[in-house]
Amino acid sequence: MPSGERPVEDPAVDAPAEDDRDATSSSYAAVVDELEAILAELEDDAVDVDLLVARVRRAAELIRWCRSRITGARLEVEQVVADLAGTEGDVADGG
Repeated sequence: MPSGERPVEDPAVDAPAEDDRDATSSSYAAVVDELEAILAELEDDAVDVDLLVARVRRAAELIRWCRSRITGARLEVEQVVADLAGTEGDVADGG
């Protein structure tokens, strides 16, 4: 794998791609923006039933991705805090 390229199979790294487009540069904020756009579409009384089904499926996919990112971020933060707590103990012990 070329330097700087992320593995595609890691759901915590790559946002789900719509229409098989490469979405490795997507961010959490971009996914939330897409979810908000879908919500606006769904709130339209004239939304087509076929479009409704597709957009609800897409929203579910994005929500799953967001949950994965949130879980990953929470675990990373917990690890950083645990590492800091361990470092504080070393400092307090004089080492």
